[in-house]
Amino acid sequence: MNNSAFSRFSAADQALMRAQIDKAVVAEAEGQSFEWKSDKSRASGVVTPLARGRFRDMDCRNLRIQNSWGNQRDEGVFRFCKQPSGQWGLTGPVQE
Repeated sequence: MNNSAFSRFSAADQALMRAQIDKAVVAEAEGQSFEWKSDKSRASGVVTPLARGRFRDMDCRNLRIQNSWGNQRDEGVFRFCKQPSGQWGLTGPVQE
């Protein structure tokens, strides 16, 4: 992650991305894109909800996350699971 687009994100950029993640994990349909772009930096991205499932007795959702910082682009699929508190948390990358 040290050389990733995400590593260049400010706290404000991360908050913009997290807001789209929060929408994507509860989205009804798979494949809908949730885009974001900072007005204050070169950061942008797209979050796409994929399959739902269970992992370690939790409801989970895979999300494809594409991040950009200027011309630098990164992409991966990550699993988010609903925690006992009701919040969705990252549990790790998904090996495709």
